[in-house]
Amino acid sequence: MNTVEESSTAFEATPEKANKLVKAGEPSEHEALHARLIRSIYVWEAPIRIFHWVNAASIMLLMLTGIYIGHPFFTPENSGDAYSHFFMGWVRDVHFFTAFIFTANLIYRFYWTFKGNHYAKSQILQKNFWLGLIEVIKGYLFLPNHKPHYIGHNPLAQLSYWIFIGIGSVIMVLTGYFLLFQPQPDSIYGKSFAWVLPLFGGNDYQVRSWHHLVAWGFMLFVVVHVYMSIREDWLSRNGTMSSIFTGYKFEPAARAYATAENRATVSQPEKVTVLGIGNTLYSDDGLGLEALPELQKALADFENIEIVDGSTEGMQLLGPVEATNRLIVVDAINADTEPGTVIELTKEEIPSFNGIKMSVHQIGFQEVISAAQLRDRLPEKMVMIGLQPASLELNTELTDKIHQSLPELVQRVRHQIENWRSE
Repeated sequence: MNTVEESSTAFEATPEKANKLVKAGEPSEHEALHARLIRSIYVWEAPIRIFHWVNAASIMLLMLTGIYIGHPFFTPENSGDAYSHFFMGWVRDVHFFTAFIFTANLIYRFYWTFKGNHYAKSQILQKNFWLGLIEVIKGYLFLPNHKPHYIGHNPLAQLSYWIFIGIGSVIMVLTGYFLLFQPQPDSIYGKSFAWVLPLFGGNDYQVRSWHHLVAWGFMLFVVVHVYMSIREDWLSRNGTMSSIFTGYKFEPAARAYATAENRATVSQPEKVTVLGIGNTLYSDDGLGLEALPELQKALADFENIEIVDGSTEGMQLLGPVEATNRLIVVDAINADTEPGTVIELTKEEIPSFNGIKMSVHQIGFQEVISAAQLRDRLPEKMVMIGLQPASLELNTELTDKIHQSLPELVQRVRHQIENWRSE
C-alpha cells in the first residue's frame, strides 16, 4: 500500500524557493519543500492575537478582584491608621482600571471584525452558518453528519463567542459601569448609565446579580474553551494551541492547494487520490484492487494522480484519506441491483451506505470516513465508484460479469477526474 507521510517538522520555505526547484528539475526536493510550504496557513492576525491575550488577562484579573470585592478572603493586619491600610481600595482600583482596558479592548475587537481578514469575521446572519452549526453539533454528538471543514472557528465556536464574548461582555460593561457610578447618581457618568437600572430588573440587587451571574458564565466559558482548544489540537494536529501565539495553523497539503496564493506558485493540478479497497479472497469483493492496474494505465496521462492499494488494512487507510482533498474510492457496492451495474455514491451518501464487510475483524470503510470526519480531515470532494458484485463466495477470481464491466468503471473514474480538473 502506498502511503502519504505527514511531517510536523518546522521547515523554512518560500514560494520563490519552490519555483526555483521546479525550474531546476528537482521534483523530489520540490515536493518535500512544497508540502511544508502549503501546510502553513496564516489565520489569526496580530490584532486578533493581541485582543485574545488582553481579553484573557482582563477576565482573569477582573474575576479575581471581583471575588475579593464581594467576599474578602484576605485581610491585612491593621496596626495603625486606616489610611495606611488601603488594600480593599487598591483591589477596587485594579478592578476598575482593568474594566476600562477590557472595554477598550472589546471596542477594538468590534472594529477589527470589519477591518480584519476572513477569519476575523463572522457570517452569523447567513443561512449557511446555521446549517453548518447543526452539522457541527451532530459531529460533536457522534451522529451522522456532513460537517464541512473549517480552518478558523466553526459555527459553534463562533456562536459561543457571540454569546459570551459579545453579549456577555456588553452585560458586564453596562452593569459594571452602573455599579461604579451608582454612588454619584447626579454626575454626568451616573446619569449616563441610569437607564441600565430598569433594563436589568429595576433595583440594585438585580443589577448586581446579573453582573455576578455573567461573571461565572465567563468562567464556564473559559474552562470549555481551553478544553475544546486542546481537544482540537490533539485530534486534528493543526497547531490550534500554538496558532494563538504565531497566527499560523497547519493543514494537510491537499487542502492548502485550494488557496489562490498556492495555485499561483505551483503549476501542477491538485492531487487526486484513487483508492482501491476490498478483499481478493471473496471473488467480486476484490474488484477495487483488481481494477487498479487498469486504472494505472488509463490515468497515465493525468498529472498528480496517486493510486493507493487499500487491500483490507482497515484504519491504516486513514492516512491516504486525510492526505488528499479529492478522493475516488473504488470498491464493490452492494446496492441490490443487476450484477455488473456501475454505482456511484456522492460524499453525502458514503457515510450512511452499508458496504460489504467480510469479517467482524475487518474495519469497514465507513469507520475510516467517520474517523476522518471526527478529526475534521475529511476530503472536501469524494465519490465512491463501484460495481454491483455477482458473487461474494470464497474465490480469488472475479466473475465474468464484473470483468466485462471493468472498462465502464475505469471510464467513469476517468470522467470524474476530468470533471474535477475542469472546475
